[in-house]
Amino acid sequence: MVQDFSPKHRPIVFEMRILVLSSSTGGGHDMRARSIEQWNAVLSKSDATTTIDRYQALEESAGIYKFGVALYNLIQKKWPRLHHLYFNWLEVFQVSAHENLLLGKKRFIQVLEKTRPDVIISVHAHTNHAFRAIAKRTLPQVRFVTYCGEMFGGYGYSRHWVDPKADAFIGATKEICTAAEKLGMPAKKIRYGGFLLNPKFYAAPLTPAKKEQLCVTELELAPDKFTILLSTGANGAQNHPAFITALEKAKLPIQVIALCGRDQAAQPRLTEMEQELKYVTVKVLGYRDDMFALMQICHAIVARPGTGTTCEAIMAGCPLLLNTLGGIMPQEWITVKYLRAAGLEAKRLKRPEDLARQITELTEAPDKLDELEQKMTALRPNAQPAEIFDYLVDLVDASRSL
Repeated sequence: MVQDFSPKHRPIVFEMRILVLSSSTGGGHDMRARSIEQWNAVLSKSDATTTIDRYQALEESAGIYKFGVALYNLIQKKWPRLHHLYFNWLEVFQVSAHENLLLGKKRFIQVLEKTRPDVIISVHAHTNHAFRAIAKRTLPQVRFVTYCGEMFGGYGYSRHWVDPKADAFIGATKEICTAAEKLGMPAKKIRYGGFLLNPKFYAAPLTPAKKEQLCVTELELAPDKFTILLSTGANGAQNHPAFITALEKAKLPIQVIALCGRDQAAQPRLTEMEQELKYVTVKVLGYRDDMFALMQICHAIVARPGTGTTCEAIMAGCPLLLNTLGGIMPQEWITVKYLRAAGLEAKRLKRPEDLARQITELTEAPDKLDELEQKMTALRPNAQPAEIFDYLVDLVDASRSL
């Protein structure tokens, strides 16, 4: 049963300007940046104006940083295991560790002088430190806040998330707040904030009638058939053909919703493949903005263990099967550890055949599926993005009274 998270929020009584620092390494950082914009649109309907500006701090600063972002995403898509080398190199050679080493400083100062934010929110590990120092010197009254969407500490949690001189650190989970304190963030500056997701993930659950309408009328699927969602990352990281082939070989009479996102080349290939299947029913979809609804009509989600889809699956109460074909990235490993620490088995799919085996187990043991749903539901945060905005108001209000 999906809980109704209606926003709890007090009105903003003055105009506030927010600058979000992000970078498109993976999809989670930009997802959280968009979430800030989306929540502002919802909350500002009856409040004073809050202006949101966004700066892709790495890509727009220097060509070498843009190349690094592209390399990160290529490794994620093609050779996830290789990310251990890239991650550890970045842990030593941080692009924003020191102001004198940061490229594109003049461009960033121009952005600051144009937007003149009251508060800056960094949603990326490498947009703290030097960016914070430049911002504070350019606009002495600005408040600098880091929002960290990671879920667990240890190997895979970048030390660059923690900037003790920032005004605040907001963590997605209580576990990551504890990890930040261990890495030197003052406890008085740490705040637990929950998941920064699209407001739709905090809406009321679909009614049975709405579920049937989405499943039957729109998607033309059977309402009572076992259904899985094959997810894809923002950069098109997916193994849909391999998984569908394995399910077909196992002769599993199930339904598969195959998301292609913005990967325009994948959709026609999967549509052609769909016509040759005898046992598996496949519905191929492009980019969707109703993920919360889609997850509610599925029995399980297959996705890379990134924080974005993991948080969404938790809010939807939908069991998650972890696609780790090609290895697992350090940043994904901490998500696996978070799920396991919460009592979820978090079994990894290391080969396409593993998905067929796990689906067989779940279809033959409905009680096991119910248990997984309950454990996912138990991980829902007791904080929400509207409360983060309240906290930002307090920070700005305090700075204006100085």
